[in-house]
Amino acid sequence: MLKSALYHYLHKECDSVAAAYEILQKDSGDADAIHVMRVGVKKLRAFFTLAKQLPEYSFGAGKHLHTARLIQAIGGASRDTQLQEKHLRAYEKKVHWRFSFAHLLLQNKQATAKEMLQATVKHCPLKKLGFLPDKFRAAIADTDHSAAVEALTNYLQQQHRRIILPASRAHHTVWHGVRKDTKALYYQLTILEQVLPSSHTDTLTTHARKAGELLGQWHDTSELLLFTKATIAELKKEKITLPVNASQLVELLERDVKEQLALCAVQLKQLIAVQ
Repeated sequence: MLKSALYHYLHKECDSVAAAYEILQKDSGDADAIHVMRVGVKKLRAFFTLAKQLPEYSFGAGKHLHTARLIQAIGGASRDTQLQEKHLRAYEKKVHWRFSFAHLLLQNKQATAKEMLQATVKHCPLKKLGFLPDKFRAAIADTDHSAAVEALTNYLQQQHRRIILPASRAHHTVWHGVRKDTKALYYQLTILEQVLPSSHTDTLTTHARKAGELLGQWHDTSELLLFTKATIAELKKEKITLPVNASQLVELLERDVKEQLALCAVQLKQLIAVQ
């Protein structure tokens, strides 16, 4: 059952990434395809991190994922600027001011990322990804089921214990690390949801999903705050006077970052407390 579950999960995610790649070949700016590619590659990376815990596992998936990871990284830059501009517009409505220079910077970044993605998709085929599921299935054909389930269960328990609540004044990079660990744990739990006892994993998966979502919202706001502050600082260097709305925008972002982080802390405590 475990081998079948792993194979079918891998096949599904490879198909999803391949379908997004086909769309990007026609339109490198397709936001939905970029999102699917980005999430799909993250899931594949979480999958193979989990698979490495199998007894006597020696399959190297890196060469099959190289192109997908490259496209995901470049597409991620495009997606980040799209979301950041959308997020910025929502906050601008609250302070009744359009930060035109910030939009110009984001649009330039997005245009550059789109050109890079277009060139990458054009010259980097994704053919190796299609062979990955069957090669993986063959590599784990002789794996002992009971030993594999025990190894993966122990690993997930270790990953759960690895998640700790940062100090209230911890640097944003520390929280970002917790976000990545939480998201990876969630992905890995969903990979094994058909294999592990649901009485324990259902609760853990629910809390990991909620914590990941809240940390994602905090991350988006935090990144926008850092970008806004940096842009304002550059304008001040050029002795460009900004309206009071600029300060209001920063204050609003700082307040929301603090409130969102408090919500993250509450949810993380619940995740950590799951036995």
